[in-house]
Amino acid sequence: MFRTILMKELKDVLRDRRSITLLILIPILLMSGLTFFYDRLLSDTDSNDYVIGIDADVDNHLLQELEVLLPEVKIEQEENLSEQIEDKQVHAGLRIDANWQEKMESLTPVAVEILYDPSSQESSAAYIMLASVFSEWESLIVENRLIAANIDAELTNVFQVQETAIKDEDHALASFLLTVLIPVLIPIAIANGSYPSATELFAGEKEKQTIEALLITPVKPCKVLLAKWTTIALLGIFTGLFCLLIFAIELQFTANLKMGFAGIEHPWGFVGMSMVLITLFAVFISAVEMIFSMLANSVKEAGYYLTPLFGLLVLPLLFMFFMSESLITWLYAIPVLNLFLFVRDTFSEQITLGAFGLAASSYVLMIMLLFLIANKMFHQHRLMLGK
Repeated sequence: MFRTILMKELKDVLRDRRSITLLILIPILLMSGLTFFYDRLLSDTDSNDYVIGIDADVDNHLLQELEVLLPEVKIEQEENLSEQIEDKQVHAGLRIDANWQEKMESLTPVAVEILYDPSSQESSAAYIMLASVFSEWESLIVENRLIAANIDAELTNVFQVQETAIKDEDHALASFLLTVLIPVLIPIAIANGSYPSATELFAGEKEKQTIEALLITPVKPCKVLLAKWTTIALLGIFTGLFCLLIFAIELQFTANLKMGFAGIEHPWGFVGMSMVLITLFAVFISAVEMIFSMLANSVKEAGYYLTPLFGLLVLPLLFMFFMSESLITWLYAIPVLNLFLFVRDTFSEQITLGAFGLAASSYVLMIMLLFLIANKMFHQHRLMLGK
């Protein structure tokens, strides 16, 4: 009888176009859009893409110096640099004292003004590049002055700072973006996938007044509840695993984002543990949605109850920025937050079987507790029959 009710509920839900859309189309659009968007963020802007504007009355000698210092950058002489930057015609502008050569010869500081738009990512990057170039030019001029004065240029070197990154910078940035992308999108996709069935199988049947016929059938209410819950959970599990599959496929077509997986020592172990947590989370979130749907008397009212739930799924991301980056095992007992911690700690090679076991156990305990609550509510006919 359980199997019969389960197949009946699955057929009813899958007839709804909303369910098919949220199960298949939404995950594809979400994963595709954000995967390639994050990959684009990692793409470095080449220096030859920059256009630098300088005053129109600048002398040719300065132009020659700038072409040597910036061989791959396009330099244009403009009348109004501020307007050109606002109109995105140039990325940054340069204004240099007209008497720069005389001031250099007389050892007087030369005024240099770099104009840029701080609200533009490309303009800000062009400013950083120009500031770096002028810093190097200044160091070269100072060194030449010291040599001309018969002073050892090494006297100005107090420290010799050497940068040694323990991880590849591109891989580290890609890993960071993946720790944000994966735990945000997949839980939301799971909640979206199970949402239509959760609202329809309880609040929807109340609204259509068909649940009364189901309650008077010679089947134990517990079996009816389990069949409905299994239907909701299966759709959520399918959405989560489908999202993971789409992400894994699309990741192979990214130029930079896939480098983030270089930080994972055992990628197949990560995939296996992810599938376990996705399954448990789908069962957990379907129980939450089921309980909210029981409280509602219509699909519309259930939507009011469940909409804030999607915002709460992103809330742990805000806490992540204020938390220690080291492994804190007891935090894995907190549902949803442990998904973010699991991905973050896996990419930083800190995850342990104990932390994973605690996360899985917390979901099992929460699922058992929610089932007891849902079962008690389902046996209250006054609540289930609605208004």
